[in-house]
Amino acid sequence: MKMVQCAGCDRPILDRFLLNVLDRSWHAKCVQCCDCRCNLTEKCFSRDGKLFCRNDFFK
Repeated sequence: MKMVQCAGCDRPILDRFLLNVLDRSWHAKCVQCCDCRCNLTEKCFSRDGKLFCRNDFFK
């Protein structure tokens, strides 16, 4: 069985839960805004395959 790799850190996801964002799998702690690095826990925005918080997306 192939291990699922995290799209954020490229390490195997061994956690009980994983997040699917933009058709990719992530550790919960790796879902972060690419500008300010805040954790995206409820909502995230994307542009060109990158994740953003609301504030940075609308800058």
